[in-house]
Amino acid sequence: MSIMKNVVTVKEVAKRSDVSPATVSRVINNAENVSPAIRKRVQESIQILGYFPNHAARSLVKRRAGSIAVLMRKLHSPYYIDLIQGFEEAAFASKLNVVFCSLGNDQEYRDRYIQYLTNGVSDAIILYGTSFSDQPIIEHLSSVRFPFLLIENNFEMPVNQILINNLDGACTAMEYLINKGHHRIAHFMGDPNKKVHLDRFNGYTQTMQKYGFPIAPDDIRNIYTTYDAAFSAAAEMMQRPVQSRPTAIFATNDQIAAKAISGIQSRGFSVPHDISVMGFDNQRIYSDGYNGPRITSIRQPLYNIGRDSIHILTDILADKVSTPFTKNYELELVELETVCPPPSIV
Repeated sequence: MSIMKNVVTVKEVAKRSDVSPATVSRVINNAENVSPAIRKRVQESIQILGYFPNHAARSLVKRRAGSIAVLMRKLHSPYYIDLIQGFEEAAFASKLNVVFCSLGNDQEYRDRYIQYLTNGVSDAIILYGTSFSDQPIIEHLSSVRFPFLLIENNFEMPVNQILINNLDGACTAMEYLINKGHHRIAHFMGDPNKKVHLDRFNGYTQTMQKYGFPIAPDDIRNIYTTYDAAFSAAAEMMQRPVQSRPTAIFATNDQIAAKAISGIQSRGFSVPHDISVMGFDNQRIYSDGYNGPRITSIRQPLYNIGRDSIHILTDILADKVSTPFTKNYELELVELETVCPPPSIV
């Protein structure tokens, strides 16, 4: 099931099910006076057409659920610890329940969650780190006026959003490497379907162009399906003659940086003395037990973002702020142990 860009109405569901709109409404509201056969037929039509009940309108006559839903791709990732703490503490202070949903990458699974959450389970939705493929659901939630907030993705639509300046953050990381003396810098890029990764890639290329440093064909690696690809790519890179390999790697996030460092070390090389590695996100805990040097990185204020997003949505629900609402956060360079001048100038 995928969400259609044109909003499906109750009348369309009723027509396909060969019932009245009132019957469709009774099915949506789980009324008892509907036969099992008709209920099944209506539910099948709802699923096929991708109909989402407009609970924003119904909230005028119904009490709120008292909860906010948070949708993330991989809820189990250690990266989200500070973000989740911010969500939970703000929800507790606001006397709200918070419902966490781990979406993975399955579009049908995501759509089913959205339909469930907008069916009176939550009053608003927070979507973290959405992909370009999520645009239909963003357009749908906007069209039915269900309150939601995007974090770390700008769809260039008039929606509520919290933005992180990933482009400037990547430029800061690159400037730091260049100031250390690095001229040939590789980039290990994440999934290009996420705008955050494209922004960081653009920061890399713009800074290289600013200083007139060429980018060799093998200096950009797409770590698309699995972080293990960063291990293999870094290990292969270190097998090149020293004159033809980069002196530094800028990774789109710390998990990729950690895998790259492990790949470098697997070939008997040292980070940062043989090659420097720069990350992004300032991740403190890794899911694969990484125990290498502490990664020099760009820090996001994840706790503040989680806390503020709950407060922002609470104010939106109470009509205390004008919408669409946008808040921007700056990033911070964190110098740790994986960057030093290149071997030729040490």
